[in-house]
Amino acid sequence: MAMRLDEVATFEKHLKCSIGRCKALCVMRDKIKLFLNKEFSHFNGTDFWPGENWTEAITIFLAWVIPSCLFVIWSNTYYPEVKFYQKAITEGLGPNLWNAIGSFGFLAFGVAVVFSHFSAPRNIAYTVLSNTYGIGCLTFGLLLGQWFTLLPNTQLVWWKVGLFGITSAFLLIIFFFYNLAIWYLSFLLKSNKDNQKSIFLDKLEKMHWLWRIGIGVSLVAIIIVIFLSES
Repeated sequence: MAMRLDEVATFEKHLKCSIGRCKALCVMRDKIKLFLNKEFSHFNGTDFWPGENWTEAITIFLAWVIPSCLFVIWSNTYYPEVKFYQKAITEGLGPNLWNAIGSFGFLAFGVAVVFSHFSAPRNIAYTVLSNTYGIGCLTFGLLLGQWFTLLPNTQLVWWKVGLFGITSAFLLIIFFFYNLAIWYLSFLLKSNKDNQKSIFLDKLEKMHWLWRIGIGVSLVAIIIVIFLSES
């Protein structure tokens, strides 16, 4: 009986310690939440929503995807023996240029965040990211054209064709959203109609300079690590 009383006392002691730790964690969580709300309170959800700028993203996307996709379908259907066409498609599908320019765009975005008071880093980052998005749309159109023409002509059995079609379509969707994320970064830096800095950068300047440096340097460091890891 005494043994059970000791076990109950030990259990109550551990339970009280656990409750005390939970309360301490809750207090810490509330403090962090209040701190973040204070630092980011001047941001609104509309500051991050493109709104009418979606029209620009869709227009650029269709302007690149439709011609490139039709070119691939036309060349593969009527002139598959022309090496010039096939070489042009192959070079357009190469991801190295898109990856390199996109990485530089991320790097420029980080620099623009750190030096948000200056217009030159902002304009450079916006231009690079916008052009990268256009190149990505071109690549997407070529891939889509290849998907439409090569999939029906494959010699694989039906279930392998279905598996390949689903997998390749999934990868196309991932590439689409990845490329759209690049456009979104350019939207955050886009100047308004009066050629003034974007709402995002304008409100970012109201934050403590350590936050801007922390965000910008983190992006720059990530890109540098990726570049150094490439063989």
